[in-house]
Amino acid sequence: MGTRRILFLPRRSLARDILSDRARSILEGLGNVVWNHTDRDFTAQELASLLPGTEAVVTSWGAPAFSPELLAFADRLRIVGHAAGSVKHLMPKEGYDRGIVVLSAARVIADAVAEYTLWAMLTMQRELCLYEPLMREKRGWKTAAEGFGHELYYKRIGVVGVSLVGRKVIELLRPFACEVVVYDPYLNETECRELGVRCIALEELFATSDIVSLHAPTTAETERMIDARHFQVMKDRALFINTARAWIVDQAAMLATLRSGRIRAVLDVFDCEPLPVDDELRDLDNVLLTPHIAGHSMESRRRLVEAIATDMQRFFAGQTLRLAVVWDRLRIMA
Repeated sequence: MGTRRILFLPRRSLARDILSDRARSILEGLGNVVWNHTDRDFTAQELASLLPGTEAVVTSWGAPAFSPELLAFADRLRIVGHAAGSVKHLMPKEGYDRGIVVLSAARVIADAVAEYTLWAMLTMQRELCLYEPLMREKRGWKTAAEGFGHELYYKRIGVVGVSLVGRKVIELLRPFACEVVVYDPYLNETECRELGVRCIALEELFATSDIVSLHAPTTAETERMIDARHFQVMKDRALFINTARAWIVDQAAMLATLRSGRIRAVLDVFDCEPLPVDDELRDLDNVLLTPHIAGHSMESRRRLVEAIATDMQRFFAGQTLRLAVVWDRLRIMA
C-alpha cells in the first residue's frame, strides 16, 4: 500500500501554539506528514494540488473548507480532523456521503469554556471583582456596607443548551449541590435523568434561576432567542453568563436590563468584536467583560492537534472514535 500520506494545514505560527511534541510524534507515526512550513494559510487551489493520494488531513483556523470541487481531487481521502471548534462548514454532504470521517476538537475547547463558566459563577457570586479596584486603585479595605457576597452552593442554575460545554458545566457544578435546570428542545427525559437535571421551559428557567448560563449553538432557530421577555422576569441580582455567541441574545434588550442595574452579567462574546472602545457595556459596573477568551488556555491550545491525532490513530487502528461528527448532528451544533 505504501506510506500513508497526511496533510497538516495549519500555518507555522499557529502550529507553534497548537502542535505539541506528542501530537507531532503521533502524526509522524501514522505516515508521511506534509507540513505547512509557511506563515500563511493554503489557498483552495494549493490544497487541491496536495490532495491527490492523501488519506488524512489536519485542519484548523484559516484552512480552506472542503467544497465539492476540492473533493474531486481527494481520491483517497478517508478522514479530516479539525483542530479547532466548529466543523459546520468544513465538509459538504458529498464528503459525508463518500464516508469521509470528520473529527472536531471542540471537546477540548469545551473543557476550557466550562472552567471559565464555573470561574464566572464563583467570582460573581462572591462579588470578588469589586475588591481588585477597591484595594489596588482606591487603596481601601472591606467595609460592612459592601457585604461578603454569596456562595454557589445550593443555588438554582439554569443551563440553556446542553451542548458539549453545557454538559461539562453540569458536571463541574455537582460538588456544589446546585439544583440544575435546563432548556434544550433536543434533550429527552431519559438524558435529563442521566445528567441529574430537570428540563423546563425557557421562560421558567429565566424567572426562577439564580444564575443563567448560555451554551446554545448558533442556528437559525436560536437567532435572538433570548429577548426582553426573558431578561424582564429574571430575579433581582440574578447573574446572566454568555460564553456562546451574541447571535443568540437580543443585545438591545439585554443592555436595557443591565443598564437598570437590576441584574448582573459576565459576557465573553459580542455582536461586534473587538468590542468598540465606546461601547456602553464597558461603563456598566454590574457587568464583567472578557475579550472572547473563554475557550483559550495554554493547555487547551496545546491539546487541540493532540486530540485529533489520537483519534486518527484510533481510526487507522479500527477502534471507536471519540471526536467524530455525523452529518445529522450538524444542524443543531454550534
